[in-house]
Amino acid sequence: MEEALVPEEEQPYEVPGNWVWTYTGSIAEVVGGGTPKTSVKEFYKGGTIPWITPADLSGYKKILISNGKRNITELGLAKSSAKMLPINSVLLSSRAPIGYVAIASHDLCTNQGFKSFLPSKAYYPQYLYWYLKSSKPYLESMASGSTFKEISATRCKEIMVPLPPLNEQIRIANKVERLLSKIDEAKRLIEEAKETFELRRAAILDKAFRGEMMEKSHISRESNANLYEIPINWKWKTFGDVAQVCSNLVDPKQYLELPHIAPDNIEKGTGQLLEYQTIEESKVKSPKHYFKKGQILYSKIRPYLSKVIIAEFEGLCSADMYPIETDLDAKYLFWYMLSPFFVEKASTAGSRSVLPKINKKELGNIPIPVPPKETQKKIVRIIESALSREKQTIGYLESIVGLMEKLKQSILSKAFRGELGTNDPTEESAIELLKEVLQEQVK
Repeated sequence: MEEALVPEEEQPYEVPGNWVWTYTGSIAEVVGGGTPKTSVKEFYKGGTIPWITPADLSGYKKILISNGKRNITELGLAKSSAKMLPINSVLLSSRAPIGYVAIASHDLCTNQGFKSFLPSKAYYPQYLYWYLKSSKPYLESMASGSTFKEISATRCKEIMVPLPPLNEQIRIANKVERLLSKIDEAKRLIEEAKETFELRRAAILDKAFRGEMMEKSHISRESNANLYEIPINWKWKTFGDVAQVCSNLVDPKQYLELPHIAPDNIEKGTGQLLEYQTIEESKVKSPKHYFKKGQILYSKIRPYLSKVIIAEFEGLCSADMYPIETDLDAKYLFWYMLSPFFVEKASTAGSRSVLPKINKKELGNIPIPVPPKETQKKIVRIIESALSREKQTIGYLESIVGLMEKLKQSILSKAFRGELGTNDPTEESAIELLKEVLQEQVK
């Protein structure tokens, strides 16, 4: 019994009086896995025995697991160090990486990347699952190895565990799952709200360029069925009427220090410039368009027609982009080029719309609703104010997600300290449970 208890001075933290600190090797048999020779087809072909590898748990969200991507045969099992594990065995990946955890929902086996804990009367499988799941840094600290870190079988038996009475283990596991489920549901709803941001941004832009975000005004009726109604003091013009593509191909060797902007450097649909390199850093050699500060840079590749920015500096851009100057307010045209109507027209412009790039003529024929200059500026302010509020909302939601992750860790931390409000101090001490299991092991 003394060997099964963690000395008081080594115990990581204090637990309730009817709990004990013990080791995994004292409450369960630890079993490794194995891999049949992959070159022998008979070990795998037609196999019916589920065989789990750490890769099967990458991104795996469920507690229970029944099978992996591959099965092995009875012969493969017999000719390898893999062992059958009964239902409710707790699987722990002990290398590449350390810390994946799952519970066997029926008999299965694993490769050598696991150390598994066989069922015993001492622990409730879901309790050990959540404890190991919350102990990844501790588990990693127990690993050794120069090529890659691994927790040996011996060290797996030495994992310290706070052990409550069995009924308390069940209550803890149930409450943890209930609380974490609520957090996950809240996170799901937040992610859904974030995903609708694209739709809300599209709606804002669509309304803005119909004059629907301005004060009520008279509406003129357009006879052209392809166009929508606009306020009476606006005019429909073509892109070619109000903007010019500035083709200015230059030799990049003469501009090595200038930024090089390509479609990949622009976030789709947002007008946000991502990381970029200089001409020298990007090692480009073919001719590029020179652009000036204040010009609009527009990707002419059809799958990326919503990649648009206003240049805040001079530089060179990919030949797959158009530098554009306009007689309109530059921001007005910029936001219009991100609107659903413009993107749809650009995507289907001309008889050559099946080709991968939009040409100047097709671009020049796209219709643009043109309000008075002051109205253009006002629309820009309305759009940017509305999108700023949306961005703030997204930032707020993302901060909540961050807090939820901290809350998860707090719940798990409290769970294994007996601080979830589930502990019954009148229950028989876990030391009696431990004694019973140890006596069975001796038999």
